[in-house]
Amino acid sequence: MKTDLYSEFEIFPWNKNLDTGHTVIDEQHRTLVELLNRLARTLIDAEHSVINDAFDELAAYANWHFEDEEAIWRTYFKDNSWYSSHQLRHASFLPKVIELKEGDSGKPLADVIEQVIKFLIRWLAFHIIDDDKRMAFAVEAMASGVPIDEAKAIADNKMGGSMRILIETVLNMYDGLSSRTLDLLRERKARMKAEEELKEVNRKLEALSLTDQLTELFNRRHLYAIFDNESRRARRGKMQLAYYLIDIDYFKRFNDSYGHLCGDTALRQVANCLQDICRRPSDAAFRVGGEEFSILSVHYSAEDAMVFGERVRQSIEDLKIPHQCSDISEFITVSVGGACKVPSGEDTFDHFMAEADQRLYRAKSSGRNRVVMSG
Repeated sequence: MKTDLYSEFEIFPWNKNLDTGHTVIDEQHRTLVELLNRLARTLIDAEHSVINDAFDELAAYANWHFEDEEAIWRTYFKDNSWYSSHQLRHASFLPKVIELKEGDSGKPLADVIEQVIKFLIRWLAFHIIDDDKRMAFAVEAMASGVPIDEAKAIADNKMGGSMRILIETVLNMYDGLSSRTLDLLRERKARMKAEEELKEVNRKLEALSLTDQLTELFNRRHLYAIFDNESRRARRGKMQLAYYLIDIDYFKRFNDSYGHLCGDTALRQVANCLQDICRRPSDAAFRVGGEEFSILSVHYSAEDAMVFGERVRQSIEDLKIPHQCSDISEFITVSVGGACKVPSGEDTFDHFMAEADQRLYRAKSSGRNRVVMSG
């Protein structure tokens, strides 16, 4: 069958950003996506019976999935507006799809199914990456003991910022990709161009995956990626490579006292401050844990590295973010531990990390709100 020749083409390629973190729901979403791809591939032959069978299979599975998913979310959101809104969106889905399929009997079935597929792609992508991921974030927060209303607020907050950019990027990607892939199913010579465009989109998504969604700083994954390059550059130039670990003092108390939303706001303020400090090409700031940040930078001397670390500490204290539960200040402060040296060929990131971690421990055990450096 001709369709087998095109089985590698996906009009809706699964992307890790579509994962909600709930195993059962994610598995069902992947099945829905595969059924949608199968429906698209039936357009190659445009046989009515094959198209209708694939459509009916997708519709039946979607209906079953919605019932199963609602049962899962009901466990957490019963009698909540989120759950009732989710039900309404599910209830409107199949009638809209059937309306599109049967609404224009004068068109060829393949053309009608193309319209249905484009609608399905955008609806499913938005529903998964926005609705379901939002609810999954709330469930994660509730699992840590947060009340439902605060959990919803945390979820809404996580869905803003870089996550909102990610959602729009993914939706735009699928909008464009669906049209291009439908053409690709008919015009094989367009394959190389479409695949290159897909690679470019994936490169952009990869860039987004290197960013912490709350603070918009680079994440730990990107830190690992650039350390070797910076180490080689410092070694060639006989420069001091400095790695700083920065921990907000008594941040658990801050969260307990002011709430997680204020805690997230404080994390973003600290992150923005670090971003402002890291203006040279050789400086990069990262969020590596809950209240833990890091900076990788290059300096002419160990003294310069110490001055830089002290500037980080003082700049954050100068933000004057109130912290009534701190034992050392009325404002948020940080402890900084740093490893600094001209790297050798044997020095790895783990060596720098271990050294900085030891210095951070000393900074905290000797009173906090201070910088302790090696080198």
